[in-house]
Amino acid sequence: MVKDNSQRRMSKEIMNENITLNNSEWCMMEELWQEQPKTLMQLVHKMKEKQGWSKSTTSTVLRRMQEKGCVRYEEGEKARNYFTDLNREAVVLKETRAFLNRACGGSLGMLVSTFVGGSQLTKEELEELREILHKEI
Repeated sequence: MVKDNSQRRMSKEIMNENITLNNSEWCMMEELWQEQPKTLMQLVHKMKEKQGWSKSTTSTVLRRMQEKGCVRYEEGEKARNYFTDLNREAVVLKETRAFLNRACGGSLGMLVSTFVGGSQLTKEELEELREILHKEI
């Protein structure tokens, strides 16, 4: 089952609007973002190593992610090859905005203030933040 480009675009649009990833799905996406395609058995071995999952758990998570439009597969010579067409940075931004809205009422200033004021950031992290802000301005 190979999706055409319009179906892939539709999956990306759905992700941008409606889909959120749970922790299990994030783990799977991280594997695919690192290197794709991966076969089911490659994912089974990685998920067993990292999460302690069984083959059936890995298969179930993959199936649910396919239904959501997060992953797709193409038939290979011996096994299905799993891919994601979702851009990692776009997904991270969407999830970060959702968290920011939920936890801080959408206020980036409140989030940064919480970390800075609570001494949660090291001097190195503060310097990195300063550099990012100066570079963007």
